Amino acid sequence: MKNIRLLQSAFLLLMLGLLSALPVQAQTIDAKAIDALGGNSLANHHIVLQETDSDLQRQALVLNVASNLINAYGDNADIEIVGFGPGISLLFANNEHAKRIESLAQQGVRFSACMNSLAKATERLGYEPKLNPVAKKVPAGIVRIIDLVDAGYILVRP
Repeated sequence: MKNIRLLQSAFLLLMLGLLSALPVQAQTIDAKAIDALGGNSLANHHIVLQETDSDLQRQALVLNVASNLINAYGDNADIEIVGFGPGISLLFANNEHAKRIESLAQQGVRFSACMNSLAKATERLGYEPKLNPVAKKVPAGIVRIIDLVDAGYILVRP
């Protein structure tokens, strides 16, 4: 019995030692970069939500997450939703979530639309879909996300 406890203690110490050796990366915030990207550097929480799905239920999920963050953190949340790939359709003017997107924008949520994805959608559809007026055009959605993460945003892919 004593040997088992000794082994358990040794194992616990070994695990604690291994955990302490893991690199710890603190999220650093670059206030100047956040301001330059159009964000709110005064907020305590900086979140970028990635939307790459054309499914309306998945799109509703990303909007629900944004609403939940606003409800939880209020003005302390700096939120941007980036639509690219098939997810660009979230930001089409005729998307069934358009009114909800406008409501979230009035609460401070920003929306970025990938122009590469819009060009592909235009090719596929044969016409250029009109974007929701609250959507800001960005050259590449993935680059926008990387820039936001580099500035200190947390990436969430609901």
